[in-house]
Amino acid sequence: MEAAHPRRRLRRLGALATLTVTLAGLTGLAAGTAQADPLPRPPSDSCNPNLETIWQDVATARVAPVITHWSGITIAPGSTGAYEETLSEVDSVSTTYNNSVEITASAGILFAKVSAKVGFSVQKTKASTSTWSRTLRYNFNSPGDYGLFKGTHKVEGEFVRYQCARTGANTGVWVNTLTGGTAPYTTYTVELQGTISCATPVTPGSVQELARRELRCA
Repeated sequence: MEAAHPRRRLRRLGALATLTVTLAGLTGLAAGTAQADPLPRPPSDSCNPNLETIWQDVATARVAPVITHWSGITIAPGSTGAYEETLSEVDSVSTTYNNSVEITASAGILFAKVSAKVGFSVQKTKASTSTWSRTLRYNFNSPGDYGLFKGTHKVEGEFVRYQCARTGANTGVWVNTLTGGTAPYTTYTVELQGTISCATPVTPGSVQELARRELRCA
């Protein structure tokens, strides 16, 4: 028998803590931090302004799971079956480059370096998780508390940017053009969606673990 509606439980996720482990544990795309210190510099101090204009690189990269859409439901005994749920947006992630949401070709090149830094693909163009569809259909075969979620892994940090300043017809020097030496960026990985229960095994630092924590499992 299928009930018309399960009891829904919607909660904001503002109190969720960021999980942190090393990037070596990214088998399940766990949260982590990658950092280069001191700040990266161009391979040489000199440059040819006719051939080279901009050089940039990733200074830091921090990875953390984020739940962007959520719906909590309780399936009572005798009410199992298929349900269609509309997920509420509880957080969002957008690609930004030096505090701008307009992603230039230069920003796309930087995000390619971010992918190489963290070891998995990230968004390289203008994008936001707010554009995702929010309605999902699932089949529940057992009673209990479930969370329906969408999420991603947010990658944020700082980058350096050098410009080739001309000193002659074919000569120049690299000059850091950023105030304070670095500027911020934000991007994210591909969408993850699914269901979670207290009995679901999860990888530490993953989106799935973050979703299971919201169920307040004993």
